[in-house]
Order: sequence, then C-alpha cells, then structure tokens
Amino acid sequence: MEWKRRGAIAGILLGVYLGYKYLLPVALPFLAAWIMAGWIYPFAKKTEKKTGIKKSVTGAFLLAVLFAAGGLLLYKGIVELLSQIKTAVSHYQVVQSWCISLLNQLCRMIEDISGIAALKSRAYLLNSFSGMQEEMIASLSPGTLTALFHGAKGVLMLLSGLVVTFISATLIISDMENIQKKIWDYSWLVGTRRVVRRLSRTTVTYLKAQVIIMALVAAVCGAGFWMMKSPYFLILGIVLGVLDALPLIGTGTFLYPAAVIFLIRGNAGIAAGCVLLDIVTSLLREFLEPRLLGEKLGISPISVLASVYLGVILYGGWGVLLGPLAFSTAYEIGKEWDIWD
Repeated sequence: MEWKRRGAIAGILLGVYLGYKYLLPVALPFLAAWIMAGWIYPFAKKTEKKTGIKKSVTGAFLLAVLFAAGGLLLYKGIVELLSQIKTAVSHYQVVQSWCISLLNQLCRMIEDISGIAALKSRAYLLNSFSGMQEEMIASLSPGTLTALFHGAKGVLMLLSGLVVTFISATLIISDMENIQKKIWDYSWLVGTRRVVRRLSRTTVTYLKAQVIIMALVAAVCGAGFWMMKSPYFLILGIVLGVLDALPLIGTGTFLYPAAVIFLIRGNAGIAAGCVLLDIVTSLLREFLEPRLLGEKLGISPISVLASVYLGVILYGGWGVLLGPLAFSTAYEIGKEWDIWD
C-alpha cells in the first residue's frame, strides 16, 4: 500500500538522520579502528608468518608510530595556526588602516564611474561595516565562555576517543579472521553488506577523493601564499582548500577578487600570484579527479551542493561530509528495500 511505502520512506529518512546525528559520534572510534586495522592487518599478518612476532604486537607498534606522527603534525599545525591567528589579531590596526585606504580608492573609482560623491558612498559603506562589527562584538557575550568550556570538553572527548581507537584497532588486528568470518556468516547482514558495498563504490569514493584533493589544494595554496610572504599562509591555505571542495564555488571565488584588490593597490606581482594559484589548483583538480574517481559516478554537482547545504543545516560544520553521505545512505537503503518509484 502507498501509505506503507511512505511510512517506510519517512522511517528511513528519520533513522538515517538520527543515526548520523547521535549514533555515528559514539561509533566513530570503532569505525576508525576498523579502517586502520584493515590497513595494517595485511602487513602484520605477513610479519607474523616471517618472524613469528604476533599480529597484535606488530599492529600496536605500527599504530603507535602512526598516532605519534599524526599527533606531531597536528600539534605543529595547530601551533602555527594559532600563531597566525594571534598575528592577525595583533595587526588589527594595520589591517583596518589598509582596508580604509582600499575603501577610499574604491569610493573614488565609484565617483569617477557613476558620479556618486566619494564621501557619500564612503559614509554608507562605513555605516554598514559598523553595524556588522557591532553584531560581531555582541556575539562575544558570556556565551563565549561557555563555548570555551565545551571546546575543552571536546578536546578531552577527542583524547579518550583516540585511546579507544588505538585499543580497538589492536584487538581487531589480533582477531581479524574471526571477525570477518562472523560478518560473512550472519545472513541478516547480507543486505547491509550490499548497501555498504554500493556506498563505498559511489559516495565514499567521491568524498575520499574530495578530501584528498582538498588537502592537496590547501597545501598548494598555503605554499603559494608562503612564497608571496603572507604571514597568514596556513589560514588562507585551509580556507581555500575548503572553498575548492564546495561544488560550483572553488578557489576562484576568493582568489580573483583578491587579485583585483591587490591590482588596485598596485601589487601586480601578488595579483598575478593569486591568478596563477587558481590556475594551478584548477589544473590539479582536473588532473586528480579522473585518477581518484575513475569512471564517472553519476553524482551531479547540484545534488552534492543541495546535500551539503542540507547537511550543514542538520549537522553543522560536519554536514559538508555527512550531508552527501546521509543522502546516499537513505537512497541506498530505500533501493535495497525497493521502495522508490
């Protein structure tokens, strides 16, 4: 009956939303442990056959090296990022005077083109900026202190999650054969395996490719701004990497307006550098996408953009990744149950 089909659709959508919202954060350490164990297990198994060293020992050692290297890189990155944020805050007056100087130049250009007096356009824009500044200051209310406490709690949760991931991955490596056998023996998991297999071939592959490309674009942009002597190269690299990952947006959304501004300011070299960075990152994406994705996955950009938009509304910042994944999960479950028209 139609009402049953619609009820099943509503149940799938609600279940997927609640699962990604509340169940995934709890299961994430174990999911990460399973993925890491899958990477390390083949090498640990070969090492056990050749040397007699137990898989759990080899696995624990490799996990410790991986966690140590990742933690060191993360620590260095966070220190550098905080340093650049501190530099940006300390240079507030310099940035403000630079912006006012740019504003004066733009207002004079507007006067030359349209005939509107520069003083009038300047006053209008300054009033608009003043209103935005007041809203930002108002947002830094006592609630900011609460946000800091939540941030500290999040750090503690992250550390405990890493410990659980490490222990779980070590245990999975030591008992991988039995776990895989049980997964294949349970008949009620047949449908789940099909859904996961289709997701891994489509959306998971797409998201993994986008994360890799985003990281490389961020690294290229960060290196480019470092070569242009920008003290905020890490911040700019991260921002541009995120922009490049968003469908129909890309790095040009920031780089070309920045190039125009630098050209107006008389910094033709930096303006050319911004244009060159956009060309390089575009070529990088064009080169990497076919190699990481293989054949076309049939995922339209507008569908990805819509799922990212809804994901951000439903899941916050993580919705950039969770939105497309949740959308595809709901679709594949419905396909498995044959409830779509």
